[in-house]
Amino acid sequence: METDLSPRPPKPELRRMLDEAVRGCAPPAFPREGIVRRAAAIRRRRRVAAVSAAALLLIPVAGKLALDQDATSSHSVSTADSPTPLPSLSSETADAPSPVRVVRPGERIDVGLGMWYLLKEREYCPKHPLDPEPTCVGPVDVEDPGGAVPMTLDWYSFPKGVVSVFVYTGKTPATRITMTQQGRTTVLPIVRLPGRPSFVSSYAISAPVSDDERKRLVRPSNGPLFRVYGADGAELAEMRQ
Repeated sequence: METDLSPRPPKPELRRMLDEAVRGCAPPAFPREGIVRRAAAIRRRRRVAAVSAAALLLIPVAGKLALDQDATSSHSVSTADSPTPLPSLSSETADAPSPVRVVRPGERIDVGLGMWYLLKEREYCPKHPLDPEPTCVGPVDVEDPGGAVPMTLDWYSFPKGVVSVFVYTGKTPATRITMTQQGRTTVLPIVRLPGRPSFVSSYAISAPVSDDERKRLVRPSNGPLFRVYGADGAELAEMRQ
């Protein structure tokens, strides 16, 4: 007696169950935009760190000259709670210290243009409007501050402006942070954690870049210069966007 071992099609009930199982296993959409944006952010930080390290080698040990007094006008930023267009500063308040906001670890800090970030013990975590969660940068070197590059910066380009979020980790506490672009200086806020005066963050919205630069996610060709000052007015660090 011979046994028929030839393959037979599955029964209709089994075929239906297999089709339902396959439909439930559809792969998620490939997150191309998020990957491209994250890769661009990593490249920006590496370029900024390399440029800043090279610039610091040229700074004399005795220090640098005072902030240029030939700026045509100065501006002040709003507080972190409600970012608004930057009003003009008078000459009497151009050297005023930065407004300080003390936040809890993980507290949301609104920047503007849909951006916000979180400040943690050794990280800062910007949140882009298109990202589902904040993307943390760090751990930054806050245990041994005052290294070759005591500033770390990320920037995000939008049609209405370029958002910068950065931290300073120098040995000397910062009391004033400024942004200079196209001859105008802006006093930026200081945002820090309780009991951590030497680990501060700040943010700014600078002039928009060209559509080509924004779409290619390249470093702005005329980005602003950020400077950090101590209580005695001495410059502690600087970094270009």
